[in-house]
Amino acid sequence: MNLRGAVRQHGAAFVQIGFVSLLGIVATAGFQLVAVNGLGPAKFGLLASFLALINVVSVGSSALRNSVAVMAANSSVERAGARPRWDASLIEGVVLGVACALVIVVASPWLETSLATDFGAIMFTAAAALPYFLFARAQGLLQGVGRSRSVVWWSTGAQLAQFLLAAVVVFLGGGPVGVVIVLLIVAVGGTVGASVQARGISPGLYRRAFSADSSVVLALTVLFAWLINADVILVRAGVAPQVAGGYAAAEVVVKTLLIVPATLSLYLLPRFVGRRQDISMTRLGVNVTLVVTLVSGAVMFVGVLLFGNWAIGILFPGSYDTAASLLPGLALMWIPWAAAQGVLIRVTASASRSGVVVFVLAIPAQWILGRLILPDVGRFIAADGILGILVLAGMLVIHLRASAALRPTVAGSSEPPVSP
Repeated sequence: MNLRGAVRQHGAAFVQIGFVSLLGIVATAGFQLVAVNGLGPAKFGLLASFLALINVVSVGSSALRNSVAVMAANSSVERAGARPRWDASLIEGVVLGVACALVIVVASPWLETSLATDFGAIMFTAAAALPYFLFARAQGLLQGVGRSRSVVWWSTGAQLAQFLLAAVVVFLGGGPVGVVIVLLIVAVGGTVGASVQARGISPGLYRRAFSADSSVVLALTVLFAWLINADVILVRAGVAPQVAGGYAAAEVVVKTLLIVPATLSLYLLPRFVGRRQDISMTRLGVNVTLVVTLVSGAVMFVGVLLFGNWAIGILFPGSYDTAASLLPGLALMWIPWAAAQGVLIRVTASASRSGVVVFVLAIPAQWILGRLILPDVGRFIAADGILGILVLAGMLVIHLRASAALRPTVAGSSEPPVSP
């Protein structure tokens, strides 16, 4: 399939997915603004601690979604219509959800003391872990059979519900605990709805829970998530609190660039799995993802040069003096990381062990760079950007080697049908 044909076939889907994703971004921003302005600094700081715990759960649930999507796509290709003896994806979702909840419960004495909160608030946070994983499992099933628009609508719907319900809770004086309860309610509702829609989709044939491939997909997602989040932790530990706050604020703005490959992954991941022997499909998909991500990165860089001070003044008025000065450097730093996330779609589709090796080597390298370079934030940004280029190079090598091993697709073959 040439580029023009691909645009005709998939262009409308990309546009719809992009629009719905943008709606979700707006809802998430609204949620943050409502919480910041409605709760005040002290209470929002407590809510941010709860959200940090939930974000850790979210990373794990995203890994599960990717794993389930790959296995469901494999199932639709290998044995369409057959049913597995065991629903391994459900077992994985329950085990991971319960494990995360237990970790939070075990850590609750320390959390109570360090966060100056009560046991009940922490229990509501722990209770959100299980539905998060089951919601991700249902979305993975839908994504695996190509129903990417359904996945985006469920994610955006959850974000809209969180925004609207949180606004009501904050207005009524519910406080941080009330907002956490909102997140729990939305997670349960999304789990029920998405699971009903995904009913009947095969989660993978003759596959045990935590198989080799699913474990690799989980590892790829979690390790990469650590790489793109650890810089904030390193900066927080290595510089003055005011500078660390400015860094975190600037990163909130530029990390929107990562939404581009994340959105593309919803659409491309099952197709990479379904047509893994199609050289033209895999190369076209990776090339389009790289071009779109790099163009988006260039637009982001120019945007922060022109409007960075204005954006920081609107979003974080008077609180983060250093954020605007860090924006251009961070915008450049995140371009290779976003591109690496785009190529990771292909690496994840093939459950590449080599990708895990790249990340396992990059994680200690990033940590050592942070310890050696900080508190010089400018040099650390440059070093982390270079590390991102090396990780991107590793991802491209894996992709090119896998493509070289593919056999050409037989003329006339076509992609397995997928539902919108």
